[in-house]
Amino acid sequence: MITCDQCPDSVCCRDVTVEIDEPEDMEDWDEIRWMVGHKNVAVYKDDDDDWVIEFKTPCDKLDERGKCTIYHERPKTCRDHEVETCVYNGEGEIEKIRFDNMEQVEAYVEQFVKPKLLKELKKEVRDIENWEWGKEPK
Repeated sequence: MITCDQCPDSVCCRDVTVEIDEPEDMEDWDEIRWMVGHKNVAVYKDDDDDWVIEFKTPCDKLDERGKCTIYHERPKTCRDHEVETCVYNGEGEIEKIRFDNMEQVEAYVEQFVKPKLLKELKKEVRDIENWEWGKEPK
């Protein structure tokens, strides 16, 4: 297991990630499509099923070799980063789904999201059509 000061690429210091809400409808998917339309921005679902937006932008405190110039005074967020979660120490891919551009989002929505939403809507329509006073829906 390597520690942060042994890291050859400063991988964790080259992006900012923020958890976002899971997309639930077409408006959410359109927002994700918009996000990844920007340079150096990606959205992914991690291995814990959390949705994350990633901004690929290196820390201003890395030197030309990629080493932290303020390692002993680095922010608490950096100090608290668990070495077990480092890509070098982890086990396999952390991303279940990843979108780096609009076309990937569009293809995913066409193949997986729209069919699921349509199926859910058809069931809801059937339930409404079959609804009777005083009876549970089938």
